Amino acid sequence: MVDHSQETARLMGSLISSVQAFHQRFGLVGPSTQHELLSRLPLQEEEVRELRQAILSEPPEHVAAEAVDVLYVAIGTVLRLEAALAAQAIEEVIRKNDAKTWETHYINGAGKVAKRG
Repeated sequence: MVDHSQETARLMGSLISSVQAFHQRFGLVGPSTQHELLSRLPLQEEEVRELRQAILSEPPEHVAAEAVDVLYVAIGTVLRLEAALAAQAIEEVIRKNDAKTWETHYINGAGKVAKRG
């Protein structure tokens, strides 16, 4: 089995660059407003609905494409936040999730990683 994780990691950087270029093309630059951030929620919800539908009835290639669409919009939202705050939040999420182990967490009946007692 071929491990594509290095290529996927490289492409994630390219995806971020693509979102940044998209924002530049459409003037989504400078400080965002609460209204703008709220207006992104229906976009994200639509992409999640499309991913759900793909998982239920589409081939794996379409599921992958829809999952990346979800990520694209989510990355866009992060990039519309104040850069230092976004960086701090990214570091915190990474730190918290990297600290989770089988000794501290388990996968509950809903499939979520949950903290042990």
